Amino acid sequence: MAGRGHHVILGTAGTGKTVMAVHRAAHLADPRTRNNGPTLLLTYTNSLVVYLRHFAAGLPGVTVETYGRFGRGYLAARGLMGNHQIATPNQRRYFVEQAVKATATTYRPSTFFDRATDFFLDELEWIDGNGLATLEDYLAVRRVGRMEPLQPSQRQAVWAIRTHYLAARTGSGLPYDWAGVPSAVRAALADDVQPRRYKHIVVDEAQDLSPEAIRSLAAAISADGSLTLFADYAQQIYGQRVSWRSCGLTVTKTEEFLDNYRNSPEIARLAIGMSQMPHFQDSADLVEPRAPQRAAGAKPTLVQYSSAEVEAAAVATNAASFGKVSRVGILTRTRAEARRASRGIPGVRALHDGLDQWEITAGVYAGTYHSAKGLEFDVVFLPFCGADRCPDPETVAAFGYDEAAARESRLLYVGVTRARDELIITHTGAPTPLLPPTNSGHYQVTVAR
Repeated sequence: MAGRGHHVILGTAGTGKTVMAVHRAAHLADPRTRNNGPTLLLTYTNSLVVYLRHFAAGLPGVTVETYGRFGRGYLAARGLMGNHQIATPNQRRYFVEQAVKATATTYRPSTFFDRATDFFLDELEWIDGNGLATLEDYLAVRRVGRMEPLQPSQRQAVWAIRTHYLAARTGSGLPYDWAGVPSAVRAALADDVQPRRYKHIVVDEAQDLSPEAIRSLAAAISADGSLTLFADYAQQIYGQRVSWRSCGLTVTKTEEFLDNYRNSPEIARLAIGMSQMPHFQDSADLVEPRAPQRAAGAKPTLVQYSSAEVEAAAVATNAASFGKVSRVGILTRTRAEARRASRGIPGVRALHDGLDQWEITAGVYAGTYHSAKGLEFDVVFLPFCGADRCPDPETVAAFGYDEAAARESRLLYVGVTRARDELIITHTGAPTPLLPPTNSGHYQVTVAR
């Protein structure tokens, strides 16, 4: 693969994308490589950065960090950002809620403004993520990722909400939010005549970045440098069905990794079954998984409990037992659920932004599906996978069932594909419809007494 230009490598879970990303970064930074230079190895979540640093430790010329840290650092270096100038998620939510109320007063009464705040947060993030600077741009663009399209009048209302939001946020001394940082970086790079800090940028889990973030990275490399993106659209979480072409990249050939080296055949077959469900069929550049390359193991276990309290306690007890000899992941939709399912486990390691070291020894990790992106564990527990909680009712209320199912099934796919040898999925009541049915042959089905 050439050491200049734009490159995209698509691979399904377990195909070694993260390992290859580290090797790619090491190769491009190696003084013996033609056209070598300073290289940034970048991803979205902090837990994956810690994981990458563990494997990239000691590689000269390679910097490993999140996109957020890169963007904030660049703007600060240009004198365009001071301390505490990025709105927190809670601040952003508050300003958006106020903006919706303010905008609603200028319209005739409409149920449109009664939608969940998450709907408006998501739409404003999509606007920023695609770098839409004017109402005309927003009205003209095809809105991918929204199963129920917004009408022009609704888009105009959203833009009015955005205008109110920006005025309130900046008026409070917060010129940025995280969704808008990529556009700010791209604009700053456009008039930056200084030599670029990095000749090469390698991105792991690139499907999590917005188109505008990818455009900013393309602008952040030197003219003779390279941008290499490793991605899996079946694991898409932060973005929504966006192709590389829409990011303005010049990619002559997309490489594909298909063979699964991580998951046991039984776990891989469950993941393949999930990828073939209707929720996945609208994903751009989806790579069809191929047969696993490992020896056979046990089927994933699907366990029903009588209550969430009993379920959480059983998961904690069983995970602690496995954790004495294996690396165990307890993965859930929210941090609160992860804490609940890991309560009482001695030395449990939380997957969160404060994680600063990756342990390769046996033990238990607990965190969200998001925080587990790119990671792997010998044993994975996925608690709270009942139909009443998955898809998440609040997500259904904000986006409708079909869109919520598409989003939530990708989250669940991430959790399933983190498991190397054993996967235990637990639930109360009926199991989630986002998984293949219980009679599909994918599971050992158990009802706990």
